[in-house]
Amino acid sequence: MLRVLSLMAVAAVLAMAPMALTANNAEASAKTKQTKICKHKTSNGKIKTWRCRADQPCCSAEMINYYTCGSTTLGCL
Repeated sequence: MLRVLSLMAVAAVLAMAPMALTANNAEASAKTKQTKICKHKTSNGKIKTWRCRADQPCCSAEMINYYTCGSTTLGCL
């Protein structure tokens, strides 16, 4: 009886595995749509690019070579 119950539990987990994988793929594609590309032209003419969430500001401090995403509440401190 214990073997039958354990086999049924394993079968249930394996049956739900494809649904979990498609949910992760949909979540990952939604995350890429919610990002933006930040660009900053440096003094030597090169363009520095990085990626932030759509609601975060792009922050850059060229003097200390610091390029990052800011906070949604505090901005670029």
